[in-house]
Amino acid sequence: MATQLAIVNNILRRLRETEVSAITTGSYSALIATFVNEAKEQLEDMWFWTVNETSIDTSILADGTLTYDLTSTTDRSFLQRYVLDNLPMAFDITAGEERQLFDVPLYERNRILNTWIGSPDDTATPEAFSIQPDSDGRGYTLALVYGSNTARTWRTFWYAPQAQLAVDGTADSTQILLPERPVYLRALWLAANERGEEMGEPGSMLEVQARDAAAAAMELDMQVNKKSGLTDMTNLERLRSGIPI
Repeated sequence: MATQLAIVNNILRRLRETEVSAITTGSYSALIATFVNEAKEQLEDMWFWTVNETSIDTSILADGTLTYDLTSTTDRSFLQRYVLDNLPMAFDITAGEERQLFDVPLYERNRILNTWIGSPDDTATPEAFSIQPDSDGRGYTLALVYGSNTARTWRTFWYAPQAQLAVDGTADSTQILLPERPVYLRALWLAANERGEEMGEPGSMLEVQARDAAAAAMELDMQVNKKSGLTDMTNLERLRSGIPI
């Protein structure tokens, strides 16, 4: 992994520009940092990288609380599923009471909530939930169908791309989680296109190098994550790859 500043300086050097000690040194270094962000996000949209898979533990309260903000998610995150039965990767990991959880559509949860007579049932052992956008639409909230009268711990597994890196100097030392070479070459390609034909190497050649680096990194990640067949791929991965579900 390389820092944002390190990749920016690699690109500046390749463009025969002066390296900088901070992204904010000049407007051009900030522009290059923007290209790095764009390259990172384009690559994240091309493949589900193992490094962006994470788990979130949520403490379920014993007072019947129904909603829990998943603060580490963004609007680019999604809950992972096991492809064979389409169940979510969501589990109650409370000691001695471990179980698989299941989700329902948000409209179904809301239908249940709005047809209760009296207070919602907070004496059940909850197993069902929905996922809904949080208040600002930039992440997600875990919305239980039934509350709990005992403290519990739920664990959900997510694909959560790294948040966009700031270009105001505060993220200079932040490490970019994706493999360095495809991010560097894609950002260099974007920067070269912005400059026109000033470079010694044609933009088409840079495009080929960027695409080859991305393909090689994805193949390596596929091997690491053992995504060797259809049964190892989520439905969303199949759709993105053009494979019928």
